Amino acid sequence: MPRRFFSQQSWSIRSRVMLLLLAPLVPLLGMWLFSTTVTVGPAANLLDVKSGVDMFGKPAYDLVTELQAERALSMRFVSGGAGAATELGAQRAETDAALAEFRRLTGGDDAEAAASALTRQHLATVGKALEELPVGRAVVDTRQYDRVQIMQLYSGIIDKTFGLYGSVSGLDDHELNRQAGTVIALTEARELYARENALVSATIASGGMSPAERAEVVALIGLQRRAHGTATRYLHPDDADRYTAILDSAAYLRMRAVEDRLADLGRPAPAIDATQWSADYATVDERLYDLESAAAARTIDATMPAATAILLRLGLAGGAGLVVIVVLALVSVRVARSVIRRIHALRTQALHVAEHSLPDVVARLRAGVEVDVDAEVPPPGPIEDELNELENAFALVQRTAVASAVQEATLRNGLNQVFLNIGRRSQVLLHRQLALLDAMERRVTDPQDLEDLYRVDHLGARMRRHAEDLVILAGAKPGRGWRHPVPLHDVMRSAVSEVEEFTRITVVPPQELALRGRAVSDVIHLLAELLENATAYSPRDTHVTVAGQLLPNGYAVEIEDRGVGMPASVVEEANGRLADPPDFDPAHSSRLGLFVVARLAARHGIRVTLRQSPYGGLTAVVLLPRELVVDGNAPVPTATPVPSTAAVPAVATAESASPAEGELPVREPQTHLAAPLREEPVIELDPVPGAAEPPVRPAERTRNILTSLLAGAHRGRVAATVRTGPTPPADTPTAAEPPEESTS
Repeated sequence: MPRRFFSQQSWSIRSRVMLLLLAPLVPLLGMWLFSTTVTVGPAANLLDVKSGVDMFGKPAYDLVTELQAERALSMRFVSGGAGAATELGAQRAETDAALAEFRRLTGGDDAEAAASALTRQHLATVGKALEELPVGRAVVDTRQYDRVQIMQLYSGIIDKTFGLYGSVSGLDDHELNRQAGTVIALTEARELYARENALVSATIASGGMSPAERAEVVALIGLQRRAHGTATRYLHPDDADRYTAILDSAAYLRMRAVEDRLADLGRPAPAIDATQWSADYATVDERLYDLESAAAARTIDATMPAATAILLRLGLAGGAGLVVIVVLALVSVRVARSVIRRIHALRTQALHVAEHSLPDVVARLRAGVEVDVDAEVPPPGPIEDELNELENAFALVQRTAVASAVQEATLRNGLNQVFLNIGRRSQVLLHRQLALLDAMERRVTDPQDLEDLYRVDHLGARMRRHAEDLVILAGAKPGRGWRHPVPLHDVMRSAVSEVEEFTRITVVPPQELALRGRAVSDVIHLLAELLENATAYSPRDTHVTVAGQLLPNGYAVEIEDRGVGMPASVVEEANGRLADPPDFDPAHSSRLGLFVVARLAARHGIRVTLRQSPYGGLTAVVLLPRELVVDGNAPVPTATPVPSTAAVPAVATAESASPAEGELPVREPQTHLAAPLREEPVIELDPVPGAAEPPVRPAERTRNILTSLLAGAHRGRVAATVRTGPTPPADTPTAAEPPEESTS
């Protein structure tokens, strides 16, 4: 458990620093509390002596006094002394009053709270002994006990009360505790004197002392003399002088002479003068009581100065210790707060840089905004301590990160410019190549040459799309575009025409709808990328199906192949990239088509989703927004006629003429050429002499005618092969459909 406690990784810096600084104060505070408690305990004990004496000692002493008197009268009553019965009844009333007061004072809530465990134990013992008092009185009244038994009955109750004295007067101070013990010893010795007096007085009243009673008196004489000798051993000098005076008094000497004669068992019991004995005992007992009271008062009075001295020492030592602890705690908290505040500021700065500043710099750099490293990262400050050094180190890290981001952005911009320049140059050359091929197609009449030219034209269209990929990677827009809507079936056919294995693609005729001109080029490119991927990752003997349908939230184009498909995790990852296009990473160049599709889709709000096909392959769903799709029957401006030399394949550039309804626009040559290239002469075809000027034929119609011608020529070669046996070229398409249903 301790190892787990000290290895908690979830503790905050504030908790750890505070624990580190305040941990030494905890044992120091514990030691202070321990020493204070040890010191306060004796002081509290001394202060509680007075209340303990008032609450338990005085009532018990008063009760003992009354019990002693009742004991003496009970013994006289049994002896048949004159008037003993009347005096005994009055004394019993006095005893009952003292007993009631004793129970009232010792049975209250204050006494219960102030009593120690030992005091409560002796209180219970005394209470149980007092319950025997009514039984003892009944025995006395019936004279069933002799004088010795009656003395023992009352003495047993009184002895238990002396135990209560000891529990109340227990002091932690050694000197005061010895003085308190002396007071209790004096009280017990005086009780033995009272027992001796009670027995002697009772025998005098009866007119004789039995041998048993004499033996009991002799025992009591020995006990009380020994008790007084022990009790006066540690008397205060003033009290010792007073006790010496008692021993030298005539009354004590007369009583001692009587005791000596009684103790001489070899001689008969002496005759004792009852009046003289009573007077002498009263004198000696009073003087012993005064000695006992003086010793008790001196002991109680000494507790207050002792307690005050202890409290004074406690105040000096404990107060000084407490001041030291408080000062150390304040200094520790102040230092901890200073360290925590600086660490918190450094943490806040680090989080701000990581979550706001650095991402903001990167975002601005990607947006093309120039960033000044010195303005973004302040210079390091002076080094005063380790935290300043840490702040400066973090500032250097931040500066390095910003500088690296700037350098990366510069490199990225440079790469984008390289891509853009290569793409633009390739586009210019490809446009010129396509224009030249178009002119050659118009001149050539040989079917084999037309087929080869058509293949070169098709390769050029694909190369143009790949050149546009470079432009898209550079973050720019391709040059192709239209101002007016183009029928969706033409868009799909144009996308199919840019795929190498176009003959494997089947286009389901879409509805009579059109696509807005600003999205035509990008949608053609997007569909072509998906179609090429579908044909590349499906067997050559399978077909790829392209179909579309109008939905409430747009127009969905579904491209379905019957290939091997992809794992669900890869499909999910690809859909994530399509939904949120990432930055181009050269390390993932194998997924260039996916990146291009994502960029083109994000440009027009198009949603592209991949899902598993029930035929085992993949289905790509392209959802065109509703605002991009218009009614295909709406009138559009008529295309501007162009010379026959300008006729090119079906895909046009941004400066093209407006297409007629149901037709794709045509390109104007040399639109994107540099100024020196535009000065090159245009190759004109020589017209047939005497022939009339042929009407301008739309490019789409020309394309359909060439496709039909190519298909017919191919069928003828196939038929010839069947008859003669030659094998057609390996790169010749194996089938082609009529123009009305062709996917090209």
